Formats: sequence, C-alpha cells, structure tokens
Amino acid sequence: MPKKTIPELKAYFKATKRPVESQFADLLDSYAHLNGPELKRITNNINTESGYLRLRGMDNSIVAQISLQDIKTNMEIPNSLVQTVNGQTGNVVLNLEGSEDRGSTREGILKYFTTGSSTTNIFHIRLPYRIDTHHAMYHLRATGYNYQQGDIIDITWVGYCYKPSGNIINKKSHVAVSTAITAGQYVGSDQYIYVWFKLPDTYYSTFKIDSMYVGNGGILREGDLKLTVSSAAQL
Repeated sequence: MPKKTIPELKAYFKATKRPVESQFADLLDSYAHLNGPELKRITNNINTESGYLRLRGMDNSIVAQISLQDIKTNMEIPNSLVQTVNGQTGNVVLNLEGSEDRGSTREGILKYFTTGSSTTNIFHIRLPYRIDTHHAMYHLRATGYNYQQGDIIDITWVGYCYKPSGNIINKKSHVAVSTAITAGQYVGSDQYIYVWFKLPDTYYSTFKIDSMYVGNGGILREGDLKLTVSSAAQL
C-alpha cells in the first residue's frame, strides 16, 4: 500500500467514519515498525559514542546529520562541559564539575558553618589517603569568615602521601592574612593523613574547602574528606 500523509490518515478516523481494511493497512505502512527495516536503517546510523545521528533516504544516501559539535554549538554549551550525547534518546550529559586535568580545581567539596563558641576546638579534616597504602600528592585550600575575630580564613595545605617512607613528605601548611589562625597536618592513629586548623573562637564561623589536582594525586570530590571537630591535638 502507498504511504499516506498525516492529514490523509486523520481523515480515515473522523467522526462517523468507519475505516476499512485497506485504510488500516495504509496506516501501518505509513509508519516505521520497531522491528521494521526503516527504523533499523535509522538506528544503524546512530553512533552514541561519538555522538552523531545520520538519517538516510530510501536510496541509502545521507539526507541529514547532527554531530556532537553541532549540538554543542547550537545549545551554546562550552565543549568542556559536554561529556556525552546519546543520539538515540536525545540525552545530553554535562560534566558540570569541569575538567580534571592537572591544575584543575573543584570548589566546596566540604562546607561547614557553626554558631557555637569554642576557644579550644580544632577542625581536623581527614584525607582519603593512608600512609601505608597510597602514593598521592594533594593541594587543599580552606577559605571563609571567622566572625568573632573579624578575620579571614585562608589556609593552604600541600603534601605527598608517600607509602615507602610511611609518612607525609614535602609538606607545607600556610595561613594567609590572619596572624591568629594556626594550621598544620599529621598522620592520625588510623594511618590516614589529616590537615587541621584552629580559630581563636569558632563563634559564627563559615568555611569551605577546595581541591586542586597536583602531581600524581587527583582532584577530590564531595564526600572524600571527613571533618571532625575536637579539642584533641591529634586524632
């Protein structure tokens, strides 16, 4: 049966109409079946890995093609944010965390706020690195506001979790701006690396921690760091 246009098919099913066998056949012949050759020809030209969709005519010639780059450009999305495009479902997966090459940073992997006042509490932040297991360099930075002192929280920790020596090597903890905040790093009793800092008074303090990908380490994510607030010098 010849393929019919949508208006022609709709005319078969108007009120008071009673479609006949040939008209039902026209309806079926005018659409692609899930297992039919027409749909198979289309799906065979979808490449979900490189993200292009090609449509071919009856003579198998390409009549339209949408590439990953076309989608990026038309949607005005930076190339670095588009991770994958699925031509079959139309889903576009964005990498909102940005690139993960060396020098890249991920902000706010740990955030904290307290209204409590303490002159003895220390913020201990456990890294996901054990000195008896891992070889990993790291770069962490804490920034925030210590309201009680009217002070700026700006602390950077760098170091190398080095399994052969069972210790942290080539490490440094730097407190910028403030002369009242102290900071450092150590190996805990659980063999994990900890960085720490202490405020003169924690009342209404807010901070976040960012991670930078340096050396042979990696860029840390939310949930990788564990915060413990304690008056103990080390855990």
